[in-house]
Amino acid sequence: MVKMTPLSFLPGTRNVKYLGIINMFFIRETTSLREEGGVSGFLHSFIAEVFAMVRAHVAALGGNAVVSYSMKDCVLMENPNKNQAQCLINVSGDAVICVRETDQEPMTSTTNIGETCAAEGAT
Repeated sequence: MVKMTPLSFLPGTRNVKYLGIINMFFIRETTSLREEGGVSGFLHSFIAEVFAMVRAHVAALGGNAVVSYSMKDCVLMENPNKNQAQCLINVSGDAVICVRETDQEPMTSTTNIGETCAAEGAT
């Protein structure tokens, strides 16, 4: 799970690896504005998709958090007479790997199967 925060760190964690800047632009348009619940339904579903895409991108980089997250631009244009709307969103932040203060490994760590098998065979 990738967490997102406007802070420069997640409370109770420390950043162990910086993976790079995230700066993404998303554009969505519709010609069925009324069917999507009007402007508010269109914008709500688009922002949810933007969050999901940013989280997926950071997870693909190997990160587990986006810090210093900001949504700088959100431009919405609509033409209700033609049942159309367009929206542009700019998202930026820093992709990082962070660990809990009490842990020594990243929160997305995996178990080493070889050590587990060796320990079971020794008993």
